Amino acid sequence: MLAAGGEEWAYGCVFCVTGKEMAVARHIERVYCGVRTVAARQVKRRSSRGKTHTEEVILFPGYVFFKARTDEGVVRSFSNENIVSVLTSETGDWRLYGQDEKLVQWLFAYDGLISLSKVYQEGDQIRIIDGPLKDFEGQILRIVKRDRSAQVSISFCNRVVNVWLGFDIVEKYKGTQLNAAQVCK
Repeated sequence: MLAAGGEEWAYGCVFCVTGKEMAVARHIERVYCGVRTVAARQVKRRSSRGKTHTEEVILFPGYVFFKARTDEGVVRSFSNENIVSVLTSETGDWRLYGQDEKLVQWLFAYDGLISLSKVYQEGDQIRIIDGPLKDFEGQILRIVKRDRSAQVSISFCNRVVNVWLGFDIVEKYKGTQLNAAQVCK
């Protein structure tokens, strides 16, 4: 990916102390000029004493994702008491490739915050019309309408992680006619 000025960006990942993701992300951006970070968070719906509210929670505990210019040698010197290591390949390369890189690009597209998607319900079926779940339509494993959440399969670091992402049901949809390929059961 090209950065401003024609430079190339690469994506990487830092393994850190769980619970310190936001502090590590802020530290890296403050200390290492030109490196951008996201601690992937998601908006989750919680119920307590009959009331429902939303809150942000870390989507991948212990991981902070970053992008830097490909010539950025400073990545190897990330230091902080909460950083365990920069994830690297067998050859020592910090750059992510393939599905891992696509996942991190997706996270950066949402500034690291995966909010509630919007769905339209027609009878017993729903259709994702907007938000992060739309990007994962083909990887939805299960939908629980009562909880307004969908379980999706995400690949990262040669592992498959199943996460629950929330959605809001919109009353009326002013889009095109639904067809069988667009409807999730």
